[in-house]
Amino acid sequence: MANRRKRLGKKLNGVYSYLWRKLFNPNSFIVTLLIFVFLWVFHLVQVNMHFLDPFNYGIRDYQITDIIYSQFRDPGQIRLIDEVVLVNSDLMPRDSLPLLLRRLRQLGPKVIGLDILLEDQGDDEVIDSLLREEIRQTPNLVLAGALGPYIDSLQRFPPLAGCHPYFREAAANMGYINFVSKDTSTIRLFSPQEKTTDGVVRSFAVKIATLYDPSKVTRLLRRQNKVESINYAGDRDFFVKIQPFQLFDDEYFQLLLDRDMLKDRIALVGFVGSHAPGEREIDRFFTPLNRHYSGKTYPDMYGVVIHANIIDMILREEYIFQVPHWLTEFLVWIYCYFNVLIIHRIYRKLPETFHGVTRLMQITEFVVIFFVIAFLFYYFRIKIDFSKGILAMVLAYDFVMIYESMLKKKFKFLQNLPEK
Repeated sequence: MANRRKRLGKKLNGVYSYLWRKLFNPNSFIVTLLIFVFLWVFHLVQVNMHFLDPFNYGIRDYQITDIIYSQFRDPGQIRLIDEVVLVNSDLMPRDSLPLLLRRLRQLGPKVIGLDILLEDQGDDEVIDSLLREEIRQTPNLVLAGALGPYIDSLQRFPPLAGCHPYFREAAANMGYINFVSKDTSTIRLFSPQEKTTDGVVRSFAVKIATLYDPSKVTRLLRRQNKVESINYAGDRDFFVKIQPFQLFDDEYFQLLLDRDMLKDRIALVGFVGSHAPGEREIDRFFTPLNRHYSGKTYPDMYGVVIHANIIDMILREEYIFQVPHWLTEFLVWIYCYFNVLIIHRIYRKLPETFHGVTRLMQITEFVVIFFVIAFLFYYFRIKIDFSKGILAMVLAYDFVMIYESMLKKKFKFLQNLPEK
């Protein structure tokens, strides 16, 4: 038995030694390091050189998963969302808001979200007094607030702003409407809650979902994600919509009552335009659902519709799993190294067809990576940002050429490294 174990141990050691000799090449390792040093320097240049801004945004504002949202989804298989009803506020004057809230309350929604910032008092004290009273009589109302600039020294935000104290004191609930956009204009993320100097506050969408179904929000917060990717269900056409005239006209209003259009649902009040040519760009953003997923020029979704998508995602509990950054970085390093290793071997063994074979290999890899990422996202909601890996793969050919034709000839110690 002891001899058998020794023989097995020797075989395993032989296998490990063989794999190490085959898989580790010091030349390929050095080229891989050079690629990532270049990517790091290039990232610093992108961040600090303003003249590269058009190029920066072209790179940052594109993800493979955007194509899945904008091109591959079958609209016929997406259900009409009925838990959330969009109430178009249009360009409604302040004096119409009291009647709007009163009519909405009469329709019996479980929660009302007012995506309108009441930052100042109006010119008419009577109207403001009526609006304040309607807010006070609507305990299931969530007002919109806004987070100010982050205070680095305190590691938190200033108190929630965007709503005048006159109205805020009458409201039972508030949430911030800020979206997480980082260095890109496309809204892919949202923050469930943030710390302010007044304590922890929740986002507008999460606050509404809390009033509608607190158990779903509890499970959201258990995920302990600082930010969540938004799993978009659809644009404004996938939500039931109510127009202002339907609320203010008695005959239309009676029809809404008879059909229980808002009974026990969520009423989201905000600007929902028609995207007609020449329409003012009010509270409109780029999202992954934009049909022009690259080089976007026209914001495709209103803020209130983004909030509706977030709420719907929370209620359905269909979250996107974002592959951790450390794991993505590890996969990118391994992927880049093996690309360099293979290209090095092609360079030595097929010098006459090196260029064609390498480029064909890279094209094939890009197609495979695209469909793997698309498959994981479409069927399993697993999202991985592999753009760095694709860029490293593209650079591998050129860096192998630079290394072999320039660096290796200039530095003798590189010539002494073993080739495998």
